[in-house]
Amino acid sequence: MQTTDTKDSTVMTDIQNHNKILVERSGPIGRIVINNEAKRNAMSLDMWQAIPAAVKSLDDDFDIHVIVITGAGSKAFVSGADIGEFDTVRKDTASATRYDDINSDCYRAVRNANKPTIALIKGFCMGGGFGLAAACDLRLSNANGKFGIPAGKLGVGYPTNAIADIVNLVGSANAKELYLTARVYGAQDAQKLGFLNAIFDDETFDEAAEDYCKTVATLAPMSAQYHKAAINSAIGQSDSLSMNELKSMANACFDSQDYAEGRNAFAEKRKPVFIGK
Repeated sequence: MQTTDTKDSTVMTDIQNHNKILVERSGPIGRIVINNEAKRNAMSLDMWQAIPAAVKSLDDDFDIHVIVITGAGSKAFVSGADIGEFDTVRKDTASATRYDDINSDCYRAVRNANKPTIALIKGFCMGGGFGLAAACDLRLSNANGKFGIPAGKLGVGYPTNAIADIVNLVGSANAKELYLTARVYGAQDAQKLGFLNAIFDDETFDEAAEDYCKTVATLAPMSAQYHKAAINSAIGQSDSLSMNELKSMANACFDSQDYAEGRNAFAEKRKPVFIGK
């Protein structure tokens, strides 16, 4: 997994010289780039395995306020798992169990990140890519986005925790249609399902999505993290925090420098500058 920022370039050692999961930093926005453009950003097993470390590197970085996940190029966010390796890594129950554990760990890492996560989607968002986007807090697409879960066409079982994410987003009836028809949805229909938060024109997508991410990144980090955790708990998400833990997070907001800054900025009729403390 390769990480870059404006100051220097380093290589993470969890997967030596992994050049298909890139980590980039730009001000308060951290990006994880799925970099397998030749295969429409299809996810190999080692790519799934690299995502948790990528998420952790940004989640642990105090200067990062929002984590963005996107695909290289303009044709795909993630077109799905790399089916070409299934004869080796997903050939039977034993290998499929290991594969699905790694796959589920990836979704869990994204879902349980403390910081807000945003999927920026261009083109295909299929299969495992749909699950990866569903694990994020927010999803933005260009008008050319294509969405679907073709598990039934392959005869595979989709990870249970990813199904839970999708049911939470679109409801059980729509989730059943996704899985039982393997239909491919356009961006407008995916938004009607409740999957997408916003759709931007292809020509303006990069700029509009960047503005959206900056809006999220400029809000008070402690407040954002608390509200994310509280909402996850409210919908009964697995691994959610207890009520006492949530109460402590809420109380910490009121003792923070950012709360004082927010009040002062309101009184002085200016934009607040939050520092995450």
